[in-house]
Amino acid sequence: MPTIFRFLTAPVLLVVMTGSLALLMALLLEGYPYARYIRSMLLIPWAIPGMIGILIWRGMLRGTDGIIPEVMNNTIGWAPPFFTDPTWAKVSILLVNLWFAYPYFMLISSGTLQSIPASLYEAAEVDGANVWSKFWKVTLPLLLISVGPLLVASFVFNFNNYLLIEALTGG
Repeated sequence: MPTIFRFLTAPVLLVVMTGSLALLMALLLEGYPYARYIRSMLLIPWAIPGMIGILIWRGMLRGTDGIIPEVMNNTIGWAPPFFTDPTWAKVSILLVNLWFAYPYFMLISSGTLQSIPASLYEAAEVDGANVWSKFWKVTLPLLLISVGPLLVASFVFNFNNYLLIEALTGG
C-alpha cells in the first residue's frame, strides 16, 4: 500500500467511526423521553480535561491489571496487548480518540436532527418513502450541511494527535 494511503487511513477511519457513532446515538435518542439526561451523561468525555481522560484510559487498558484486559481475560480468555503490539496500540488510540470526539458530533447531530421540519418527513411518506429512503434522501443531506464542516475539521485535527499518542502509548 502506498505511504500516503497508510498515512490517511487512521484519520479517515476515525472520522467515519466518530460520525457514525454520534449519528447513531443521536438517532437512538431522538424522541426518547429521558434523552436530555442521557445526552448529558454522554457529554462527560467532552467535559473531562484531555490529559486526565488519557491517563484514565491508560490505566484501564494497561497490561493484565487494567480493567478492560482483565474483563476480556475473564470472559473470553484472551486480552489484546494494547501497549506492546503496534497494531493494538493503534486500536487503543482510535478507541480513546473516538471516546473523546463523539460527544461533540452527537451534540451537533442531535441539534440538527431536531431542526429538520416534520413536514419534510410527512411529504416523503406521502411520496411512498420508507424509513431508509427518508434517512438517505432527507435526513442525511440536511445533516451533512451542519456536520460536514465539522467532519472536515475533525479530519484535519486528527493529524495533530501527538499528545494522545505520546501520553497513551508512550509513542
